[in-house]
Amino acid sequence: MADPSAAANKSTVWDEHTQTFHGGQDWKFLNNFVEDFSVTTNGLGTPASALQAATDAVHTIHHYPPADFQPALSHLSSFLWPKDTELANMPLLLLGNGASELIDLVIRSVPAGGMRVGPNTTQYKEYERSAAADDRAMLASTDASAKLTCLVNPNNPTGDYYSLAQIKAYIETCPDNHTVIVDESMQPWVGPHWRSDSLIQERDWVRHLSETRKLDVWIMTSWTKIWYCPFKPNQYIELL
Repeated sequence: MADPSAAANKSTVWDEHTQTFHGGQDWKFLNNFVEDFSVTTNGLGTPASALQAATDAVHTIHHYPPADFQPALSHLSSFLWPKDTELANMPLLLLGNGASELIDLVIRSVPAGGMRVGPNTTQYKEYERSAAADDRAMLASTDASAKLTCLVNPNNPTGDYYSLAQIKAYIETCPDNHTVIVDESMQPWVGPHWRSDSLIQERDWVRHLSETRKLDVWIMTSWTKIWYCPFKPNQYIELL
């Protein structure tokens, strides 16, 4: 018979049925922790300057965020596309109340069917959690019957990276009438050339896939988990 006191003393911080495990909250329980590259965790503690900036920001909070997400939306667009001075790409960005909410909404917009991950079979688990909540079967990475493919590039937590040419070649192997979600939220870690090696520059290619194969691509943009719809933004927004 199990010792009740042992169960009571066990540190249980995760609800295994409803939550996705994330290293960013577990490092403090590890005796041999060095660094967790899946998140921007600072094992030395929060910098004093960052704490001061957060404290100062509290004094600017007076109400809910603006309904049009400005000026954050235009600032993000300028950051992603520095040469787009007219902000022509801004309507393609979709902001929400956090990564999990947007992941859930985007996955629910995909026609019913199974979900797979690839080309890496080990990656950020939030997409699988959301797919399970949407009653989608989790299929093998090679299963062509899937309606949805989710991939993370650069991969979290392994660090594997596929160049723009490689990731495009992989997406083109996906079946017709299919949706691909590409998480590029860690793309700047690639280096100063991260924009030129990102799918956010491939709007014409994405449009061609959608028009000729009904293969739609969603992109989670760099630095922040903001969605970018390279094609047909109005139709997608209606679905959401």
